[in-house]
Amino acid sequence: MLRLVVVSLLTLPATAFASWGVPYLPRHRVARSMAPDQSWLQDVPERPGARSRGKVAVFTFEGDDVYQPVRAAVVKSLRRRGLNVTANLRPVDSAAQYRELSHALSMAVYVEGDVTGEGAKQTAVIRLRSGTSGQRIASARFVGPTAKIVGDVNRTLSTRLGPTVMRSCTSVSKPRARERAPLLIDAGSPVDSHIAGNRS
Repeated sequence: MLRLVVVSLLTLPATAFASWGVPYLPRHRVARSMAPDQSWLQDVPERPGARSRGKVAVFTFEGDDVYQPVRAAVVKSLRRRGLNVTANLRPVDSAAQYRELSHALSMAVYVEGDVTGEGAKQTAVIRLRSGTSGQRIASARFVGPTAKIVGDVNRTLSTRLGPTVMRSCTSVSKPRARERAPLLIDAGSPVDSHIAGNRS
């Protein structure tokens, strides 16, 4: 008789156990968040015969989230304008080095940025550096949580910084001379040598 009761209990549906007060925990599916698309980090190869509107490098933004949403929005916005954008260059140390890099790679503009603060008080500052001069030439400031900043970049970056980027691309496309090598002066000259010979 006892065996029959046990077998009966084991064959009852889970809802019956729940109605008797026996704890029954339904299995929940674990929601796993997918990492955002990171394909924008890959440089788009130039198509043979296609003329680029200009070359731009976008450096890593200090303080951006782990998946770099602000930088990603900048890269995508510039590519939508038909620019050849690379996300794999690293910044150099001086204006002269930026000019040399620009000469070697035909780079028109370098884009730098940083993100500070948290939540609604977060601020992203995006700066442009000219490939021709190596100096900073323009900047734009965006405020708010990350989602708002990304949306603002998508909507307004092309109007706020786009004209400066396009002017820089036009400037770089013009022929320009490579920066001259430093002038070397010999410490001794024939005049000095003649005077020293007469004294001896």
